[in-house]
Amino acid sequence: MFLVCTITTGVLAQTEEGSFNPTIKVKALVHSRYDMSLTDSVDISNKYSDDALMSNFRMRRIEMRSDMKLTEKWSGVVRIQLPELKGSSPGKVIELAYVQYKHSDALQIMAGQFKVPYELDELTSHEDLRMIERGTTSSLIVSQSLASYQPGIMIFGKFMKETTPLNYYFAIVNGSNRAVNNDINDQKNVAGRLEYSFTKGIRLGVNAQQAFAKDESSTSYGVDLSIQQKLSDKTKLIVEGEYIVAPNVNAFLADTSGLDFSNFDLSGYFGQALLRFDINKSWCRTFEVGGKYETTDPLTDVDGNSFSTITGTVGFIFLPDNDARLQFNIIHTDWESAISPGGIMASNIFSAQFQVKI
Repeated sequence: MFLVCTITTGVLAQTEEGSFNPTIKVKALVHSRYDMSLTDSVDISNKYSDDALMSNFRMRRIEMRSDMKLTEKWSGVVRIQLPELKGSSPGKVIELAYVQYKHSDALQIMAGQFKVPYELDELTSHEDLRMIERGTTSSLIVSQSLASYQPGIMIFGKFMKETTPLNYYFAIVNGSNRAVNNDINDQKNVAGRLEYSFTKGIRLGVNAQQAFAKDESSTSYGVDLSIQQKLSDKTKLIVEGEYIVAPNVNAFLADTSGLDFSNFDLSGYFGQALLRFDINKSWCRTFEVGGKYETTDPLTDVDGNSFSTITGTVGFIFLPDNDARLQFNIIHTDWESAISPGGIMASNIFSAQFQVKI
């Protein structure tokens, strides 16, 4: 659901294709979250602490979005995020802000702050995440300023739209924290992604990115598969997986030994499945159940620092298009090396999230 404000003017209309007939769609979304640690001395952020915070209510996301369409070719988006964006300068609340020009399906241009075309988990909309939160590999890659929202410019398009769609994306972005006025260096990250659908509901994706730090560069790459199929009129299966290798930019910047950028790779892979049942009851339209397995290695050249995560999910969708959705997750983590002096090697976290969109 959304609110629509339409302004029309016939004076400036020259042709049907180029007529100035602006439309604004205003949307809002709220994520209310409860997190509880089920492991002593492990806090709700899944980190060891002598004085661990074991439970917490919070507003995970509060956002307002405006989609603006000026003509058939020109459009734009502005989205603000509260609480303020993590990792950005104080007072920065703009998450999306871009102008888009559509020459054709095969050639479109976007400029402003947008989502970098990189990493399957991160590219999945937060309105329809399979689990409550994105995975640990995604979070680690975002913290290296390789994904999520970045200022820059992107060219993208789609071929063979009606048969076997092929999507391409090519972006040049700052490669620094999002929602900041100035880049942290003169170099710009270059990212590209291809998505090919063999048949309806089955899509293969490949992406790569050239990242810069300390006047050195390193290449990141990944491959992913997404399968979304209806098993029956009332049952849908979503299966997704990804393998990705990327530079650990933060570790390289903190290094004082003089090692090359290529010595600071991280890697990760995940597989997840979600079953959705359209039960169409008065109290619930769709019931969902699924799970995810993920392994993350923050530094592949270092032994004993990897960890794996198993997430189980149960969800209830009360209104169409996820306008009202309730999810419950249990997240189990196993560390290759102990995270505490007492030898903690595993933890469990419970999360619940309620989503409302208008």
